Amino acid sequence: MNEHMIKFWGVRGSFPTPDRDKIEVGGHSSCVEVRTAENQIIIFDMGTGFVPLGNNLLLEKKSPKNLNIFISHFHWDHIIGYLGFSPFFSKDFTCNIYGKEDKLSIEEIFKYIHHFTFWPVKIPMYQAKFNLNTFPDEGVKLSKSIKVTSCIHGHPNGANTYKLEIDDIKIVYCTDIEHPNGKLNHNIIKFVQNADVLIKDAQFTDNQLKDHKGWGHSSWQQCTKIANLANVKQLVLFHHSPTNDDKTILKIEKEAQNIFPNTIAAREGLEIRIPA
Repeated sequence: MNEHMIKFWGVRGSFPTPDRDKIEVGGHSSCVEVRTAENQIIIFDMGTGFVPLGNNLLLEKKSPKNLNIFISHFHWDHIIGYLGFSPFFSKDFTCNIYGKEDKLSIEEIFKYIHHFTFWPVKIPMYQAKFNLNTFPDEGVKLSKSIKVTSCIHGHPNGANTYKLEIDDIKIVYCTDIEHPNGKLNHNIIKFVQNADVLIKDAQFTDNQLKDHKGWGHSSWQQCTKIANLANVKQLVLFHHSPTNDDKTILKIEKEAQNIFPNTIAAREGLEIRIPA
């Protein structure tokens, strides 16, 4: 393979939406796979889209066995798919999970997830090699050519924006971000500068933001402004509101394209390919 691929397995925010009027865009919550030209895999978030991704990995003949998973934050819609990820039960896989520094350690957080009150499976039941890591300040270097760095942004209890660099290619995953009142987060504008692909929280419209202060999300209009200010090449609207049906998201996509032409609304199964 002489190209890198981004594939969207879950594109919804807040909770999954398996409704008939949302089938085209898809109802799974946040999960994005990046597959490099060398068949290395980087995964952002473990929403319900994490479940079909795991099933697909078991079916692949040449599936990568070293999985690197980066969690933006620990709200349920970004981690609940973890409980149904099939590769955890295969000794062939090594699963490296990274999460932001939080009030609880990442070990404590996963201990709570596996509390017997909520779930019958415990981590020792997994067959895969299982590594939990707090994302380090200096970032994570996965190889000579692949590095992941982060920038904390505004969200209830905070969340990480992640930048994946594969040689000169920059892919930024920025979801669940609320910008300061009346302005944009300038740290994020700087962090995403010249990104080849920006995957950005677009849950609300500007009008809806007025009634959702403190909810921790941004608008599609803010996405297009950042894409223009940061000289982004490709903007992907992401973390769609669970109330938005297919027609609404298609309308938002067209309106966003009038401001930033190279915009697309994320859909389940969407693949973006980048020459290596």
